[in-house]
Amino acid sequence: MASLDFGFVTQTKRAGLAVRPMRIGRSARNFLLASDPEALINIGRLVTALFAVLAIYLDPTDPASFLFESQVVLGLYMVLSLLLVVFPFRKSLGSPVHLLVHLIDAVILGCLAFLTDELTSPFFSFLPFILLAMTLRWGLRGAFLGAVVLQVVLVIIGVPDLENGGPSELNVFIMRATYFMVAAVMLGYFGAYREHHRQRLTQLAHWPFDAITGDRLSWLYGLFNHAADVMGDPRLVVVWRDQEEDIGSVAYWLQGDLRLIDVRDAVFWNQHDPEPPMPDLDRSGTAPVIEAEVAGIFRDLPELAAEVRTPFKYICSAAFSSVRYRGRVFVIDPACHPDECGSLTEIIAMRFRSELGRLALMQQTTEAARAEERARLARDLHDSILQDLTAASLKLKLIAKSVPKEPKANVADVNTLVFNLQQRIRQYVDDQRSVHQYDEAPLCRALPGLTKLLRQQWDCRIEATLDPPDLEVPKSMQHEIMQLVSEATANAVRHGKATQVRIELVRADSGVELEISDNGSGMATDVEPKRPLSLCARVSELKGNLTICGASPGLSLRIALPLGQVAR
Repeated sequence: MASLDFGFVTQTKRAGLAVRPMRIGRSARNFLLASDPEALINIGRLVTALFAVLAIYLDPTDPASFLFESQVVLGLYMVLSLLLVVFPFRKSLGSPVHLLVHLIDAVILGCLAFLTDELTSPFFSFLPFILLAMTLRWGLRGAFLGAVVLQVVLVIIGVPDLENGGPSELNVFIMRATYFMVAAVMLGYFGAYREHHRQRLTQLAHWPFDAITGDRLSWLYGLFNHAADVMGDPRLVVVWRDQEEDIGSVAYWLQGDLRLIDVRDAVFWNQHDPEPPMPDLDRSGTAPVIEAEVAGIFRDLPELAAEVRTPFKYICSAAFSSVRYRGRVFVIDPACHPDECGSLTEIIAMRFRSELGRLALMQQTTEAARAEERARLARDLHDSILQDLTAASLKLKLIAKSVPKEPKANVADVNTLVFNLQQRIRQYVDDQRSVHQYDEAPLCRALPGLTKLLRQQWDCRIEATLDPPDLEVPKSMQHEIMQLVSEATANAVRHGKATQVRIELVRADSGVELEISDNGSGMATDVEPKRPLSLCARVSELKGNLTICGASPGLSLRIALPLGQVAR
C-alpha cells in the first residue's frame, strides 16, 4: 500500500511539473497579446540603445578614432528612444507617420555601423529591429518595405568598404544581404498570415443573420455563399438528418451552384449517418475514412453521382448536433492550411447547427399560426356558408314537392348539387379540424365522388385513372389535388367548350404528376397560351410546376407536385 501511495504521489508531482511549463507559456502568451504593440516597439528601441551604450562602454569599438562620434550618435539615439517611450505618437499602429521614425532608426543605426568597422560592425545586429517593427505595423507590406530600407543601408555602407583597397569583405556583404532578404520573406509570411486571419475573423463576425424569408433553398444559398467565401470557395457538402426519423437532406455547393436533395431512405441514412466520429485531418492529406464517406454519399445519390470522378486533395470534416437535427460538414479542397481548416470547419458546422435549429423553430411557429388560421376558417365556413347551404337544400326540397313533375327533376338535380357541395365543405371542415390531416389517404376513395359531382355540375364526360390504383397522398395534398381538378374542369367547360375531360394521376420519384386534358377549342399555335391565374398560384404555393401543352383537339395541363411541400 505504501509503494502504491508513493507511486501516486510521484505521478502527481510529474503531472504538476508537466502542467507548470504549460501554464507559464500560456501566461507569457496572454501577457504579450495584451500588450500594446506601439509600446513594445518603443521599449524595444530603448532596450536596444541601452545595451548598445553598455556594450560600447565595456568594450569600445574599432576604429578608436571615431569612438567619440559613435558615442554622441548613440547618446542622441538613446534620448530619442526615451522620449518615444514617455511621449509616444498618438496615432494608430499602422499610421504612415511612423515610417519617418523608422527611417530615422535606419539612418542612426547605419551611421553607427559606418563609424564602427562598417560591414563587420556589431551594430549590424540591431538593424533587423527595423524589419521587425515595420512588419508588426504593416504586415507583408511592412516586411517588404523594411527589406528595401535595410538593403539600401547595406549598399551605402558596404560599397565604400569593398572599394577601400583593404581586405575583401564581399562574403560578409553577400551573407548580410541574403540574411535580410530571407528574414523579410519569413516575417512577410507571418504578416500575411496575420492579415489573412484578421480578414477571416471579420468575415465570420459578419455572418448573415437576416430573417429567414423566401423558400428554404434561397435561405441555404446565403449560408453556403458566406461559408464558401470564408474557406476560399471550396466545394461544400452538408448532410443533416432528423434525430428521430429516417429523413434528412444533403446540400452540395460548387462555384455558386447549390443543389439541395431531400432524402427519405432508411438505407441511405443507415449507411451515411453523420453522427459517428471520424479521424482528424493531418498534414499528409485526407483520412481515407472521410474520403470514402464523401465518395459514398456522391455515389448513392443520382443527382451527385458525376462528382465521384472528381479527385479530392484533402477534406476537412466537422459534426454538429441539435435537438432536432444531427449532421456533418465536409469542406473539399479548401484554400487554407489543414491546421486552420479544422478550426474554421468547426465554426461553420456550429453555425449551420444554430441556423438549422432556427429554421426548424420558425417553421414550427409558422405551422402553429397556419393551423390556427385553418381552424378559424373552418369554423367560419361551418357557421356561415355550410348553414346557408343546408337552409337552401331544405327550401329546394319544399319547392320540389309543390311543382309539377317535369320541373321537379330539374329542382332535384339542383338540390343534389347543393347537397354534394355541402358534403364537400363539411368534409373540408372536418379535415382541417383533424390532427391527422397530414396522414396518407388513398385517392381512389375521393376522386370518383369528385368526378361524379363534376359530371352533374358541368354536364360533360369525365374519366379519371390512377397509377398505381391504390395511390396514396397526404390528406392536405389530396384536398389541393381536388381543387386543381375542379378548377381545371371548370375552365375547360366554360372557356374551351369541352365535352370530355380526362384526368391522369401518376406517382413519380419525388411526388405526383397530374395531367388534365380536354377536347375543347384549344389555342392557336402562334399565340402564347394564357396561364390561369388561380391554378398557377395554387401550384406555386405547392412548390410545383405547371406546363400548358396543345392537344388535338383541346388543351393539356401537366402539373408536377412534390410530396412534402404542401403549403401549411
